[in-house]
Amino acid sequence: MTTTSKIFNPQSKVVVHTDRVLDYFKGKNVDPINIEIDPSNACNHSCPFCISGHLHLSKFKGTEFFNRQMMNKRVLMKLVKDLSNTNIKSISWTGGGEPTMNPNLKQAINYIKENSEIDMGMFTNGSMLERFDLFETVVNSLKWIRISMDAGKSQSYDNLRVTNKLNNFQVVLNNIKKIIEIKKKNKSKITIGVGFVISRDNFKEIIDFANLFKDLDVDYCQYKPEIIQIERNTFDGNDKKQQISAEFWAKEVLNLLDKASKILGKKFQCNSYKVSDLIKDKELYGREYKQCIGSQFQPCIGADGEVYVCTNHRGHKDRSYGSLYEKSFLEIWSNVTKRKCVMNKIENLEKFSMCSQLCKPHESNKILWQIKNNLDSDDKEAISNLKKQSVEIKDKLIHKNFI
Repeated sequence: MTTTSKIFNPQSKVVVHTDRVLDYFKGKNVDPINIEIDPSNACNHSCPFCISGHLHLSKFKGTEFFNRQMMNKRVLMKLVKDLSNTNIKSISWTGGGEPTMNPNLKQAINYIKENSEIDMGMFTNGSMLERFDLFETVVNSLKWIRISMDAGKSQSYDNLRVTNKLNNFQVVLNNIKKIIEIKKKNKSKITIGVGFVISRDNFKEIIDFANLFKDLDVDYCQYKPEIIQIERNTFDGNDKKQQISAEFWAKEVLNLLDKASKILGKKFQCNSYKVSDLIKDKELYGREYKQCIGSQFQPCIGADGEVYVCTNHRGHKDRSYGSLYEKSFLEIWSNVTKRKCVMNKIENLEKFSMCSQLCKPHESNKILWQIKNNLDSDDKEAISNLKKQSVEIKDKLIHKNFI
């Protein structure tokens, strides 16, 4: 299990919610811990490594998944009203596409803030905060915001993301500085992070990225490896389980990450568990569990209104529990039979063959599978220790409600 000093430690965060996890294993229909919501499938950037690129990148136009849909106001506001009456712990505004492209996002955030105790965070490219006047809302209402940068130099950023003068490197950098300024002015506690997805296209700028942000008042700089989603492998005609070779991560990347860590100090954050699985396990990538239990605590609601198993299954209607255009979230989530049917297909019929490796629930699944095995073997000591650990670490974790 990862240490509590790290922001990115899904296993520890699952342990914090031991009571809910144990209720789930008792057969109760528990509310999710975290829900990811996509206000938009459209995006004003074109990142080649986007895990949802099959929804909006031009090269996928004409395929069954291509869908630049925006969640309409009626569905979005009905959703947040429903969620405010649940016991979910957190919402991550994400995509899909770029969440801040939806003109109704501000109203939705304000509703949750004013009518519930639900924590909120946002993944964004940070280029459109000005358009819908989101700066104050972000700083005053969110627990965290993570801005994707994925480069350390202006030219490579603009080339990689295919930007224009309205959403380029300088625009985003200025917006980050403005968020920092407003945070200080408002004495906000929002955590401001910047992200770098490491790929063959940009890995040489790992150090440049560290130097760019070492003296700027962001709270952390996150590095994580590019994960090739199954749709891209299929589209490119490759083996659907193909990832970048272990040799690349071991020989080209680890040394650069070590140098970046020294530059950034406490600001340095890395999804090291994913890098480790890429290097150590070239076949299963660490997927030794037989059930995707983690997905039952962190579903994804697509911009098309579908309640998907997880973020990695956006666009796959057969991986949806139901549509918000037909039923409320509460009705959909209460249909345990439908959810079990979808999961049976994924786990028992397909045996994860249609799932991307190192998916969003991957790390959570490891600890949940372990807990399940302890329960199945009636290991009372292990469960007792788990409950004890849950109490000990809950106040030590950063953003414990975002698994």
